[in-house]
This record gives sequence, structure tokens and C-alpha cells, in this order.
Amino acid sequence: MNLKSAMLVIAVLALAGCAAVAERDARLMDSGLPLSDLKRQYDVLHYTIRTDVLVEEKAIDGSATIRFRAKAPMNSLELHFDGEFDIRSVTRGDAALAYEQTAWNLVIDLGATMAAGEIADVTVDYAGQPVEAENPPWGGGFVWEKTPSGKPWIATAFQGEGCDVWWPCKDHPTGEPLNGVDLFITVPDGLTAASNGVLQSTTDAGDGRTTFHWKTESAINTYGIALNIAPYVLIESSYTSTNGTVVPVQFWAIEDHEAEARELFDREFQDIIDWFEKTVGPYPWGHEKLGIAETPHLGMEHQTINAYGNEFRKDEWGFDWLFHHELAHEWFGNVMTHATVSDMWLHEGFGAYMQALYTRDTWGEAAYYARMFPILQRIRSCFATAPVEEMSDDQLYFNTTTGPGPDIYAKGSWAMHTLRETIGDELFFRAVRILVYGTDRPETLQAPIEARLRSTDDFASIVSGVTGEDMSWFFDAYFRQAALPELAVTETDDGLLLTWSTEQDTDFPMPIDVRIDGELERIEFTDNTALIPEATRDDVLIDPWLDVLRYFPTVPRCDEREDASGG
Repeated sequence: MNLKSAMLVIAVLALAGCAAVAERDARLMDSGLPLSDLKRQYDVLHYTIRTDVLVEEKAIDGSATIRFRAKAPMNSLELHFDGEFDIRSVTRGDAALAYEQTAWNLVIDLGATMAAGEIADVTVDYAGQPVEAENPPWGGGFVWEKTPSGKPWIATAFQGEGCDVWWPCKDHPTGEPLNGVDLFITVPDGLTAASNGVLQSTTDAGDGRTTFHWKTESAINTYGIALNIAPYVLIESSYTSTNGTVVPVQFWAIEDHEAEARELFDREFQDIIDWFEKTVGPYPWGHEKLGIAETPHLGMEHQTINAYGNEFRKDEWGFDWLFHHELAHEWFGNVMTHATVSDMWLHEGFGAYMQALYTRDTWGEAAYYARMFPILQRIRSCFATAPVEEMSDDQLYFNTTTGPGPDIYAKGSWAMHTLRETIGDELFFRAVRILVYGTDRPETLQAPIEARLRSTDDFASIVSGVTGEDMSWFFDAYFRQAALPELAVTETDDGLLLTWSTEQDTDFPMPIDVRIDGELERIEFTDNTALIPEATRDDVLIDPWLDVLRYFPTVPRCDEREDASGG
């Protein structure tokens, strides 16, 4: 242990003997909050993160270098950062910089005004005990556990809390480093540190410690930057992507579970990878790796090193849904990233829908509908799935009194089911490829594939472009309004009248299939109404395949759910 680390141990022990670590500020523990004016003044280009992991003390010691480019003249650099860390110095080159540290923020005086377009590096040297995860991955931070054989097993998971619980950063979807990150992770000998990108070197750090240098040159979500430490066994192979890239496939499993990990690796990895490439397009990070690290928590979509903790279990459809879901995020989350947290359904709705589509392609239509129906029953529709106002992770995901919460999965995936059935497979998957890759011919792209920020409005525009008609009504109804559209069916002297209504009385010309005398017919709407001439309720079965997401009496409304729970 070097002198700096030894001094930290003394500080940590003194703190433990005097008082508990202070409760963190709510703003620190939230991610994706709207940016201040100072944080809007620059783009992050690169992070260099050096982390010495002090296992017994549950502490870290290191530094972070932030390379950034000014978008406007600026003389202060404002970062998100946990105020419980002890900052030893802040420097730009050889010059020490003045700074102001609060419970959740760090404002650094650059000493001079930077011009627009100017690039600078600032290094923050710090140490302390990071936030410990209470219920990972939902209540996130650092996870300090033991393997079954009693060895250290450490991971990070902080989608809801953000990168500022580990290093000073710009904790917002727009804050991802455009040119990637270098991670130098130092751990006790006998442990392996697995992280993002490509392993550059493994060096002896002295005092019975080893430093692992990982590097990714691709843009990366800050919550997708991960630390995984354990007595790992590496299981690996490779495959050739549809764009010709030879992709390393690596599974870092703890030594206690090597046999189970190899069975999962051989049983599912290649088949599921092939399915994603056929269904969506080439794996985005093939120039680096397709990596999985076994973790002591369930999972998280860490770019090129997805966290996996599902204990190698098949679901009722015969495959490991968690491995499938987290891999889906390499496309829906890591390449295509939500522009703000309010668009998080683009990650989770698509990520969840991929399991249903894989079930369809494996077992057929009956299995697909059987998988979708329980998801329908979980839809709450208490809040808009993609609210117009910018929300944070806590407001949108974790607090169901202010945001849609699980609806980003359930309602998001069901809306995509309805969209696919409305416009057809060909146009649907063309729109998906443009959403993710920026082109409907992604096989022509070479790795690394450019990451892109996307919004709900972006996808609405893409769908309108591929269909040749304005589809904004679809996204308004399903994502900007809370309640599901309702279909009223009325017998009249002229026949059966069908009338759509939405929460905000918006245009909703959703066509719907009906079965009349055994024949399936698609009914088109004008001004939210359609007439089936000379028909009665007994003559018609509406939407026999349950393809259109709408209000069903068997699924409680939001207020009915609240009444039932006594809320």
C-alpha cells in the first residue's frame, strides 16, 4: 500500500470510530437533473479515471482527469461530485486551481477564460468511501460482497444515482465522453478487474496489488462505465459480425460458478447474438468486445461489460431473459441513448420488447401473445410515459407518484407491439434501424458505430418518414398522455359505430382489425370514428389478436389501482 492509500485508511478508520458517514444529498443521489448554465457550457471529450480499490475499508483512492471542450467562453468548470470525498488537489497541468465543493457539486476556477472551441484537461485527486448500494441495481452505488468461497466480489451500479458517486463528471445523458475513457483499476493480487473496452495492460502496482488498464475510444453513457472485481475466470470465443468485424466474446464469471457459466455460454450466447444481428443489425462495439461480467446484483447495461447476476436461470420460455435484456441495451441504450431521462422508454421499452420478439421467433405467435398479455396487465397509465418536461431518474423511474415508473417497460413495449402491427414488420424494423444506426442499411457500417442521442420526437419523425404519413398522433396518444385510448362501440340504425377517444381529445386515427362472419377486415377511421354498416355486436369480434393497445375493463385504471391500494 502506498503512502497516500495508507493515509486514507487512517482517515477512514478515524471516521468510523467517531461517527457514521453523513447521509448523501438527494441531488447527488439523483441522475439526469436538468443542467445548470455552467454545465451547458462544455462537452466532455474524455475521462481518465484512476481508482485504487481498498477492499477492507470499502474505500477508493485515486483521481479523474476530465478533458472538455468549451462551447462558449467559460472561466469555471462545474461538475457533479459527491461532497463526502476528500479532495486533495485540483490541477490544470502544473497549476493548482481553486475550487468550491458542496454536497453534490464541484465548481472549479479555471484561472482564465477559455474561448469557445478551446480544449483543456483538469485533474481532481480525491479519496474516501463511495456511496454503498442499498438495493442494487435499483438502489445503486458500490456493491461490496463476498463470493461463495469468501473472496471479495465488488461491482458498481449507479444508473439512478449517476457517475458522480464515483468520480467528478457531468451527470446527464448529454455528458457522455465523446472520445471514450481510460480506466486504471488497482486491486489486491488474486482479483481481476473487468471493465469497459479493451484491456491494455496488467501491471504490478507493488504492495501485493495489480493495476488493470481498460480503454474504450467510443462515446459511452457515464452510467455505463463500470467496475467489476472478483476472482474471475475468463470464458471466451469470437464470432464474425454481419459487417465483417471479428468480435471477441468474453464472459467473466466468478470461479465458484465456472461450470454453470460455461453451460450458459455454450447454450445461448451465440444464438442470441445471431438473433440480435439479424433482427436489429451488427453489434455496435465489435472493435472492442462483447463482454459480460458476473455480478452480485441482478444486472445493468454497462457498455461492452454488461452486468449479469441471474444465476444462469432459464425463464418459462427456455432462455435467460436477463442476459437477453441487458444485451439488448447495447443497441437500445448504449448506441441509441435517450436525449433526456424523460425519453428513457426508448431504452427500456425496446429492451423489454426484444424478449417478446425473440420468444415469437423461437416458439411462434401463440407464445409471443402469451408473453405479451401479462405485460398488458401491469400497465398503470398514471403518468405520461415520455413527459414533455425534462425529468430526473428519481422523478421518472423511481417515484411512481411523479412519473411512469415501470410503464417505460410495459407500456413502452406494448406501444411498440401496436406500432409494428399497425405499419407492418418491414417498415417497423426499418424505423428501428434508423433510430439506432442513423441508416436503414447498418450492415454497411464498420465498428465502432457512432452513438447518438435520440428523443421520442426523433422516433416519431423517423416513423413518419418511413411510412410517408404523419404518425405524431400515435406518439402523442401513447407517450405524451397518461391514460390509454378508449374505443367505444355503439349499435346504431346504420350499423356498428366505433369511436376513439383520448385523454386530451387528440386525433387518433388508429385502424383496427375486426372479424366479421369469420373474415378479418381492417377498419380505417376518420375523425376518430368508423362505421361497420349493417353490423351488430354479435356479428363482430373487434381486434381478435389483441394488437391495439387501449383501455380494457379487466386492466384497472390508475385511479382504480389507487382506490384498491387505499392510496
